[in-house]
Amino acid sequence: MFFVKKVAILGTGLLGASLARALKSRSLAEKVSGWSRSAATRQKCARLSDVFDCVCETPSEAVRNADLAVMCVPTANIPDLSREVASDLMKGAVLTDVGSVKSGICAECEKAMSALPASFVGSHPMAGSEKIGPDFSDANLFDGRPCFVTPIESTPDAAGKFVKSMWEAVGMRVYMVSPDIHDSIVAHVSDLPHLLAGTLCINASKFDCADLRKYAGPGFKDTTRVASGSPEMWDSIVFDNRAEILKALRDYSRDLSRLISSIENFDKADIARRLRSAKAYRDSIK
Repeated sequence: MFFVKKVAILGTGLLGASLARALKSRSLAEKVSGWSRSAATRQKCARLSDVFDCVCETPSEAVRNADLAVMCVPTANIPDLSREVASDLMKGAVLTDVGSVKSGICAECEKAMSALPASFVGSHPMAGSEKIGPDFSDANLFDGRPCFVTPIESTPDAAGKFVKSMWEAVGMRVYMVSPDIHDSIVAHVSDLPHLLAGTLCINASKFDCADLRKYAGPGFKDTTRVASGSPEMWDSIVFDNRAEILKALRDYSRDLSRLISSIENFDKADIARRLRSAKAYRDSIK
């Protein structure tokens, strides 16, 4: 059973505030402190007295005496934040993050913690929404969703298990993989779908004969939902995971080229095979 005296949430947007709600609603932490770079967000969180026991002006203040600190900030800001709070972590504390790219983050954060009696363990909960901010936080956001924990060779086993148990306690299915394997997986199941959804919206917006938004049904809306995510956040993700995303895009481009060829050549058998294969794969996803 996971339980700690204090968890610090650094970055109290949708993910951070939802994690705070999940921890408090399940009685997994005696105290939850929060910090946000935005004063307006800090004010909103201060009004959530059932979620945050205290909202701090600085991240260093938030992590003091915390057993666990979770960095829920954009991926580009995580390494600097780890360096900022490292010396304020108490002995035996664990620092983790929710960044969607892991190789670079794990290397930088591990370096920041290397001379300290605290540990860093990378993690990435695959949960979220196109909506952002603490106003949309949800204690059930993580239920049944996949989560990666990405220890490296120098990560203490106990620290990795500790972070794993926290994400499991808020309802997630946890997979422990290396940072490199994580980045390859996520490029295919998260980054590529987001970029394809965005490209589909751009393509539809260029249709000359009519405003396609008037005619968009559930299929188009479901397929493009993730395109409503924060462009600023995704700018960072795309370039942080650039190499793996390019591999995924090139692989997808080859499949798309083969589909175009089959349609051009009236190859009904190949098209039918592709559609059956796609349906079988999609239907097998729980």
